[in-house]
Amino acid sequence: MKYLNSTLICFLALATALSLSQIGCDSAKPVAKKNADGKEMQSVSLMLNWFPEAEHGGFYAAKVHGIFEKYGLDVEIRAGGPAAPVAQELLTGRVNFAIGNGDDVMLFREQKADIIALLAPIQDSPRCIMVHADSPITNLNQLSGYTLLAGAGQPFRTYMEHKGLLKDVRIVPYDGKLANFIADKKVITQGYSFSEPLVAKQEGAETRSLMVSEIGFNPYVSCLIATRGYVDKNQDLVGRMVIACREGWQKYLEDPKATNELILKLNPQGMTAEALEFGAQAIKPLCLPQGMPESKLGSMTLERWKTLSEQFVEMKLAEPANVQADKVFADEFVKRSGNE
Repeated sequence: MKYLNSTLICFLALATALSLSQIGCDSAKPVAKKNADGKEMQSVSLMLNWFPEAEHGGFYAAKVHGIFEKYGLDVEIRAGGPAAPVAQELLTGRVNFAIGNGDDVMLFREQKADIIALLAPIQDSPRCIMVHADSPITNLNQLSGYTLLAGAGQPFRTYMEHKGLLKDVRIVPYDGKLANFIADKKVITQGYSFSEPLVAKQEGAETRSLMVSEIGFNPYVSCLIATRGYVDKNQDLVGRMVIACREGWQKYLEDPKATNELILKLNPQGMTAEALEFGAQAIKPLCLPQGMPESKLGSMTLERWKTLSEQFVEMKLAEPANVQADKVFADEFVKRSGNE
């Protein structure tokens, strides 16, 4: 499916963004204003890592249901897309917050971008390798001899290669379309468990999803991220933003209908009502896995980040000093929201 920034584009652009970060760090400074009821609001911007989809549902729910307003925030949500430049936009101060996955945060930090995660609504990664339902493949150790549709430069693919799971696997670029997969049962594809399986079913193919998280690579997904500098300078605002986004996700998991209607209006070419409904239901166990209580929604642990950091170092995707686990996230705002 999608992936936040192609690695090459990201790395090239980050160099420019880092040089401009000091100049533009205050360009998106919140501006106080009042709503119709006279309540003081602060304007902030949030950039997505892709076009609006179910994986952004909680953030849109906070807007649809007035949760941002409840916390004195006037939030502009900006859609992303292929190679969405969220790191550059954050570093230059053109946006205050963005959405990114845990592995993206690691890639940014390896390039000396001091970006941190503040909230992790999707605990278990939806990243999967999708095979045909009647395929003899039942786990990710059985891919030899198949053709895999996968994007280049993605850490999950590097991890699979590092673990020897792609030996004798022919890898061809994934363009987001499933025509080759549908036509050939010797073709398998990367995907998100709440997206590609439904698309394949609509095109007449029954599938099985093999979760990459089950082999140990499980970064947090759809994290709320920002630069450390912005967080340090805007503690109160950041705290309210985190709480509002967390409540938005609680609302989306409880009742996604109104939010999905907005997402469909914003992304009519890439989404259908059925896909959004399927996605909202499939996301629930990823947000609250294995009986995780709702009070823990969005929380992060040092242990999880340490595991991801060690994997990046082991795969030679990062130097240890650049991805220190205790430096890549800030969980105090989630804790303040009353989940612990």
